[in-house]
Amino acid sequence: MPSRHALIAILIAAALCAAGCRRAAPPGTGREVVDGLGRRIVLPAVPLRIVSLAPGVTGSLLALGFGDRLVGVSDFCRLPAGMAPVRRVGGILNPSLETIRALRPDLLIATTSGNDPNLASQAAALGLPLYTLHTPDIERALRSLGDLASALGDPARGERLESRLRRRLEAVQEQVRGLRPARVLFVVWGEPLLVPGGPSYLTDALSRAGGLSVTADAPSAWPAYDLESAIARRPEVILATAQNRALLERLSRDPAWAEVPAVRHGRVHVVSDALQEPGPGIVDGVEEAARLLHPEAFKEGGAPAGTPGKVEGGRPPGGPVKR
Repeated sequence: MPSRHALIAILIAAALCAAGCRRAAPPGTGREVVDGLGRRIVLPAVPLRIVSLAPGVTGSLLALGFGDRLVGVSDFCRLPAGMAPVRRVGGILNPSLETIRALRPDLLIATTSGNDPNLASQAAALGLPLYTLHTPDIERALRSLGDLASALGDPARGERLESRLRRRLEAVQEQVRGLRPARVLFVVWGEPLLVPGGPSYLTDALSRAGGLSVTADAPSAWPAYDLESAIARRPEVILATAQNRALLERLSRDPAWAEVPAVRHGRVHVVSDALQEPGPGIVDGVEEAARLLHPEAFKEGGAPAGTPGKVEGGRPPGGPVKR
């Protein structure tokens, strides 16, 4: 489960500084690529020792079939059961440079959706190329898969994966087409209350799931919000990931929230982390959210198998969490 520090890292994400990092490659073995920020980077012909510095990056590498090239990942990355051990290199904001150097990587991969802007200069000091994914919305997250696969020397993998994910997104949007968007409050963090604003990829994801984020008019991507304003927006559905389960339990019992439609009708849900990570898994998150926002549009109805849980609101408020 991501810690508070991991989430705050995502919230304060900013474009990495423009200073590029290059590593000289022996003649005939290196090639120049352009990353998500438009920086030109010299890579080995086939990078084989990769350090991933964010969960979304690791998810992308695994989905593309490059997991065997991982020699290091951030402390918050999830790896599949049975995978060979991979060294943890520290947090998203504060990876251990000593640990990274000892792994002898030929490529570091970061993202503008979480990593520290100083990583570019830190990688340059190590003499390592840093490739950055830029994923401000779903479209760019999907396109980044093809770009990343090309950078790693196998563009066909990216084309195949991107095509499959686009088909799944189109299927979801076809299911919810013509339905009135559900008004959603997504809680990214509870204390202080942090929510997705207009520029956030989460706002885009909720829209594709048939929702309308009640905080979409906020001009910043991850604004702080006061509880009174959230109540006044009268969301019809409230979503949050498992680290905010206790907050959802409290507000489901709080008299101040009793007349909020989401609480009154028991539509306060715990969702998986997929919706918060701008990588291939975000399509899983869109599918999950769509089923919660519009159960009537899906034959089986309700939450899909594997949904972490639901916090029941309504009368009496604050029923048990279903697992």
